[in-house]
Amino acid sequence: MESPGCEYLDTPPAYRDFLERYLFPNRPVLFSAALVSSWSALSQWVIKTDDSSRINWVFLAQAYGEQSVTVADCSTRDFSDQKRHTMLFRDVVGLWRSGQGDSLYVKDWHLARAVHQEAFYNTPDIFRDDWMNAYYSACTSDDFRFVYVGAAGTFTPLHRDVYTSYSWSTNVCGRKRWWLFPPEQTKLLLRKGAEEHMETAFDVRHVDPCEFAGFSQAKPIVVEQGEGETIFVPSGWYHQVENLTACVSINHNWCNSVNLPSLYESMCAKVTEVERALEDVRELLSQNDEPGSQGWEREWVRIVQDVVEKDAGWNWITFWKMVQHALRAAVPSIIDCKELKLSLWQPAPPSLTPPLPFIHDRVRTCYTRFLLRSEREADLVEGLRGVLNEIRQMLDRIVATQGTRTDDSR
Repeated sequence: MESPGCEYLDTPPAYRDFLERYLFPNRPVLFSAALVSSWSALSQWVIKTDDSSRINWVFLAQAYGEQSVTVADCSTRDFSDQKRHTMLFRDVVGLWRSGQGDSLYVKDWHLARAVHQEAFYNTPDIFRDDWMNAYYSACTSDDFRFVYVGAAGTFTPLHRDVYTSYSWSTNVCGRKRWWLFPPEQTKLLLRKGAEEHMETAFDVRHVDPCEFAGFSQAKPIVVEQGEGETIFVPSGWYHQVENLTACVSINHNWCNSVNLPSLYESMCAKVTEVERALEDVRELLSQNDEPGSQGWEREWVRIVQDVVEKDAGWNWITFWKMVQHALRAAVPSIIDCKELKLSLWQPAPPSLTPPLPFIHDRVRTCYTRFLLRSEREADLVEGLRGVLNEIRQMLDRIVATQGTRTDDSR
């Protein structure tokens, strides 16, 4: 259902239209079920009658019941999240079917990776330019492709996706309500005096005006998402999601060259946050180092990067390896990379990405700024210099083959 500030598209757009109208201006949009009409999940996971639809619990429990899933208890807050534990999916379904566990919400279920030979859905073309899942699927045992399953009333608290990544989410069955806050409203969501740590309100439906004095001024875009519909959440937008009915959805977090500068800035901000929190460690390391030696700096950067990775899942080596992997896939005719593994994620063809000069400019800007950082991570993070050198070589080859370009415009 279209809401003020969020368009509704009955017909899936061509990639270039999506790029120009939503990716570049960083605007949300809701798509009709036509975008995902070919998905087998829409028939296998759903029982449809003439006037209603319901989740096919029997099929889901039989097909995926042995899967271990993370379950959030939406009735129990745990700092900025909800209390979580692990269960077999069949046991969660058993609770729901017996009328129990209404507060339980299966989240962040990596089902696509676990059963990758069973294609219950495919990524819509307009979302295929996905650097995060391309890298993680090929080079790690993780990814950012999730299934969510929850009863009516379960919800995900107010948050911004990892390092300002995009997300898209499709309701296979059921309905959701979304509250979307554009980046310029972020400061209104923060606890008074907590700007440094970006502590936001937990639940937009229950906000203490004394603790979050600016929240009353925030003007979210509220979207009700129906069965089969897909929502695109732009980069850096805080959002909260509530299941209005029992709901099964498929979600990706993703990024590419368009929002790479935002991810880069978010990485910088996270490093600064960790450095401030560990200032006493830095002082101790520098005092205990041998006179005239700068060895403590390498250890300091290692500690900071380790904490950044544990806290947010990424650090600088992850970020730049992702960029390296994306460039290898984007310019295979320029760089011969026989070891590039593409079995779990096929790269988007040039027709589904921005022009190569644009990709070059986005990466080059972040690369140049990174080399100028006073923290000197380029030289102090083990193994990073080699990754950066290959990125520079690929960028130089792009210029040599595509011609020079000095602006960052479209």
